[in-house]
Amino acid sequence: MNTTNKRVKQKAKTQIPGHSFERGIIFSLDAGISFTIVLIGVLVFVFALNGYAESAKNISINFELEEKALMLADAMVKNNNSQNPLLGACIYDADKKRVRTNELSSTEIKRAQFMQFGKIFVKSISYETARKKEITPLTQKTSENCITSKRFVLIDGEKGIIFIQTCGEG
Repeated sequence: MNTTNKRVKQKAKTQIPGHSFERGIIFSLDAGISFTIVLIGVLVFVFALNGYAESAKNISINFELEEKALMLADAMVKNNNSQNPLLGACIYDADKKRVRTNELSSTEIKRAQFMQFGKIFVKSISYETARKKEITPLTQKTSENCITSKRFVLIDGEKGIIFIQTCGEG
């Protein structure tokens, strides 16, 4: 009788009262539900990471475009380049043997030529003073991704603003 009592107690331990299922099936079902919840969590994480990577890529492309636009604007108002005034349109002071920064010549601005830096190109240069407004297109290329950088300068001795429109292909 003692041995049958032990078998009944062992059988009672492996069964849930009132059910004929054994504990192994229920624990497998719990594990399956937990595994499914973890997989859904990982899937949501991967989708969020993908969205973050895509926005970081767009920010990177725009940053490069802004960087080139500002560098070109700085070069134009701080240097003198007789071959391509886009890289420097400042007036050269022969007495002091240096350029006069932020002082540009309208004739030099009009002589600027098209330039491309990889996928980035300068579409147009324009300036505006109290008496004059002029736009110098440098190319007929079109792009939806363009940035215009502005600089306050003296143009032919008159206060004005120069606008350099830089665009990225694609």
